Amino acid sequence: MSPDVFGGPPRHHHAALSVSNLDAAAGWYGEMLGFQAQAARRLELPHLRAALLQRDGFRLELIELYGSEASPLAWQEPDAQMKTRGYAHYAFQVADLDATIAALQAKGARFACEPGHLPALGIRYVHIFDLDGNLVEFAQELGA
Repeated sequence: MSPDVFGGPPRHHHAALSVSNLDAAAGWYGEMLGFQAQAARRLELPHLRAALLQRDGFRLELIELYGSEASPLAWQEPDAQMKTRGYAHYAFQVADLDATIAALQAKGARFACEPGHLPALGIRYVHIFDLDGNLVEFAQELGA
């Protein structure tokens, strides 16, 4: 990456999701994944509400735009979602995918697929759906 664009190494700032209900989505991401709303990071405008959630330095922006419609890809399994170009999902790295799966099952997560293994990419993974049918991936790096 060009240093004149980033002013140093590129760093993650946030991922953003359009959601149907800001409060319900913030509750789901809090209960399911441990994200916390930053009280000072909330926006209320006549046409939208937004909140910035955070967990261990990872920020997630939830945006409720009044009159928004569900994506036609919502609730589709991962391969179907990736047939349409654009952002397909975001992924969290985990240390132990099996432990993550067990924790998500215990919390009642809705799984989008069976766990997968992609040796060429060096990961094992699984996807779940959030409340709006957006894909959330959990990936474990495979040992070299």
